[in-house]
Amino acid sequence: MLQAGHATDAAVGPAPGPGTPASKSEEGAGVLMLVDYAERWPTPDLLEVCADALRQGHRARVLLVARPAGAWWQTMSHQIENMDIEVSLLPLQPLAEDLDISPRVLFTSAGNRFAAAMGLPLAGALKPPPAVLENPEFRQVLAVHMAALAMVDAERIGQQGEVRSAGGPADISAYLLTRERTHWQKLQFNGRIRISADAMAHTAYAAALIGPQSYTTGLEAIARVEIGSHESGDQILKDHAIPYPSPFAIGSDGRVTVLEPLYPDRIAEDFIALTLPGHSVHTYPPDPWATDAVQRLIDPDSSSSTSGNASQLHDWPRNALTVLAAAASRWPHVIKRQLTPLIARDPQLAIRAGGAALAAIADLPELEPEVLDAIEPHLPDRDIDLDPGSAVVAYRLTRHRLAYTQNPLHHALLRDELAKRLFHAGLYREALMTTQDSVRAWRHVVANEGKREADLAGALIDLGIFQAQMGLLKEAIITERESADILRRLPTLNADDQAALAIVLNNLSNSQSQQGLLEDALISAREAVDIARRLTQTESAEYEPELALTLDNFGCRLSTMGLFEEAVTVAREAVAIQRRLSGPAATLSPRDSELAAALTNFAARLAEIGQLEEGLDAAREAIGLIRRLAEANPAAYEHELAGALNNFGINSSMAGHREEALVPASEAVDLYRRLAESNPPAYEPDLAMALINLCTCLSRLSRHDEALSPARESLAIRRRLARGNPTAYDRDLAMSLNTLGICLSLTDNHEEALDSAQEAVDLFRRLAEGNPPAYESDLAMALTNLSNFLALAGYPLQALNPARESVDIRRRLATGNPSVYEPDLALGLYALADRHLEADVELSVGLRTAEEAVGIYRRLVPVSPRAYDYYLEHTLHVQADLLDKLGRHEEAARIRRLASDTPDGPVNPGNP
Repeated sequence: MLQAGHATDAAVGPAPGPGTPASKSEEGAGVLMLVDYAERWPTPDLLEVCADALRQGHRARVLLVARPAGAWWQTMSHQIENMDIEVSLLPLQPLAEDLDISPRVLFTSAGNRFAAAMGLPLAGALKPPPAVLENPEFRQVLAVHMAALAMVDAERIGQQGEVRSAGGPADISAYLLTRERTHWQKLQFNGRIRISADAMAHTAYAAALIGPQSYTTGLEAIARVEIGSHESGDQILKDHAIPYPSPFAIGSDGRVTVLEPLYPDRIAEDFIALTLPGHSVHTYPPDPWATDAVQRLIDPDSSSSTSGNASQLHDWPRNALTVLAAAASRWPHVIKRQLTPLIARDPQLAIRAGGAALAAIADLPELEPEVLDAIEPHLPDRDIDLDPGSAVVAYRLTRHRLAYTQNPLHHALLRDELAKRLFHAGLYREALMTTQDSVRAWRHVVANEGKREADLAGALIDLGIFQAQMGLLKEAIITERESADILRRLPTLNADDQAALAIVLNNLSNSQSQQGLLEDALISAREAVDIARRLTQTESAEYEPELALTLDNFGCRLSTMGLFEEAVTVAREAVAIQRRLSGPAATLSPRDSELAAALTNFAARLAEIGQLEEGLDAAREAIGLIRRLAEANPAAYEHELAGALNNFGINSSMAGHREEALVPASEAVDLYRRLAESNPPAYEPDLAMALINLCTCLSRLSRHDEALSPARESLAIRRRLARGNPTAYDRDLAMSLNTLGICLSLTDNHEEALDSAQEAVDLFRRLAEGNPPAYESDLAMALTNLSNFLALAGYPLQALNPARESVDIRRRLATGNPSVYEPDLALGLYALADRHLEADVELSVGLRTAEEAVGIYRRLVPVSPRAYDYYLEHTLHVQADLLDKLGRHEEAARIRRLASDTPDGPVNPGNP
């Protein structure tokens, strides 16, 4: 079992860096990783703990122990599920919902154990106070246990009446805390501590708020909070450690923490609430000192006793506000006397407290909306840690504001903002539903006012984005089309509306492309470019960024349709605009990132028409730009650098620079691996892609055994991702299976290659049944590979059927779109002809098949010799071999002479 500790728990040394496992268990042993107070951890650090569990190399379980659920847990569980970790919720149910345990039985059992520990002969004699059986506030196990402890202690000292008359858990806490104070007084009387009971209470108050600290930080804390004692800070900390010692040492030098808080948490929170004026528990008088204690602790400007290190705020606001929020859930006066004035004075405190504390504060029913109003302007647009809390703030404020207006316009505007917050928090379904409500409100506004159609279109743009994000591509296409239609119908389409139309058409193009509607996607992309171009010509250069964006996407769509030359022209223009927007080359500009992205796509387009060297020049420039940006701001640009390196490796390998290609391909894997270790949901898919490309580079160097490792790792990642989200990742999984099959075949692992190929075919077949336009081409490719592997494994007859099916699919696709699919048809025909040759069956059919493939390749070679010469040569050899088998030897010799005149093509060009 591993106990996870956070760097902010105590300043005792550097925390492990991202990707460094917290510990390794013994070989073969499972791991239970325990994270206590998980809600107090920053979200990225919790995700890193989960990633570390994955890196243990065997079965691991992470137990996140936390008080809140709600938005914090919804967001956290979603992000953990994205890491392909199975998530379950184990709530502690109230006793009323646990039919196996009654408060009476629980009280008696706990009381007997406490009595035995204190050496009291009370077994079976304890009776619970009436409130324990009657008051719903005692429906938590801990509340009953605390009542049992109080009852046993009261029996021991003869004060049973005080506990028996308790009306609720608050009275029990007051009794136990009074007994704690009596203990402090005895310690002072006996000379074990020097500070008074009041000073000990003040120190315990600070400890309850901020938790264990290093010695130096503890000194600073008690200086700020202004302990009521003439003793030195060192003495105060030593005295506090007598009743509350550190439970364990931290660090190799044996340093320990100070300011150990009261446990359990409930008693610490009740201590804070009872010490603070404003409660009604008459048996526990409050201390006016506590009124401003939190303010002094977390705001050095308000304290007269702070040290020269006052500007260092540590993580105290996060800890203190988390504890106060938990206390406030049971003690309303904490909201009025502490949280409200604290946040009113400095709303940024709620931001610094972190997402979980912010969510807990915003979720307090008694918190006035005015407090959230003060927080709202300080919320960042995006922040991985704060997003859950921001969503709760937006939800509470939206619900409050909606209740005070019946105006559909106000409803629409409020829901627009809430949907964005929910989406950023990972609450995608809720965001989608909220946006659907917003769209309905905008429809009502338009129907009744006859205006604001542009706003309805804007809401539909958001709805389309959310639908596409959730994989609802068909719905997204309908939504995006409606948004575009509305904008087109506007009587006066101002420049901003035209820009919005260009963007929604750009989005529509992406959705259509993912759905396999390639021709429609091209039409949408072309219209987006036309609109953006008109804007730049008739309005101003202000809209050139939109033009560059749409041109870049248009180039990709042209490429998908096989219009490679036009795609290069378009991509070249996108680069020219981005180059102009980015400014002088000597000066770094934020727009350099957009220029680098355009250069990367331009390099890919050049590679498609065989202009590999010029493409490499563009890719090198992109890498140079992004490397400079990444050096200045690694967090913002390292992922873009990894992507550019990955593409450069592919292009270098295609250009025949196989050794050179291995360097960027390896660096891309290293970068993505580091990024994926710190943020698996965001970067594991990219790591899997980079591993596939590294595998390809190694294969092209004939380092087939080495290529197996990245192929297997990529497959493992994509298999995990596909289990969590098959809609998004099944295609990638099938592609990795296909690549692994090729690597296995090249290392003579033919049976295992067959298993991978068959699984890939099964996956693609299922995908193609649901969406033929998007996946039939992939299915045909997988069938060709399965045929190849069957032949290599010595099953030539069985290899015929998948090759035939592949050709049937590719012939149908090529009939509808020859420019895109004829190269694939030629490849399938070549493979099928080879199968007839190897199986020695239907040789005349095989010959006609080879002749058809040769005819297609002869048309393709003039367009891109480097891409197709290799395949033409090999198809001619198969044709000649078939002619020999048929006894037509002179024709075979002539064909071989033609094949020998074909220029050398790329070696090992990639997938069959």
